[in-house]
Amino acid sequence: MVKPLAFKGEKTKVRKRKAPPTIEDGTEDGLEEKRIRELDSGTHEDDSWVNADSSGDISGPVVIVLPSTKPTCIACDAAGKVFTSELENIVEGDPATAEPHDIRQVWIASRIAGTDNICFKGHHQR
Repeated sequence: MVKPLAFKGEKTKVRKRKAPPTIEDGTEDGLEEKRIRELDSGTHEDDSWVNADSSGDISGPVVIVLPSTKPTCIACDAAGKVFTSELENIVEGDPATAEPHDIRQVWIASRIAGTDNICFKGHHQR
């Protein structure tokens, strides 16, 4: 697109755009538009962890929960030492609802190219 000639020190014009309808407008169209945009863009607030049903579901940040009487998970410190860590964010003792409370409990899972194997790295990429 061709821009008009501008000189040094000349202020540019700011175009004012009409704001889209919002919730404050109280119109149903504004509410519906916001819901559609939120679902389309994938920015809706989904900050919960999900269980993996198959090995194909494992990728990105994961928490490895161990089947023990006290819910624990595998963690890794900065030196690369692997240890078990007690889970604190859990609902009614159900391991399926476990969420990490420490960055050391989060592992990054990635697939190894050309194989079905999965590589787990700690928070320091080791």
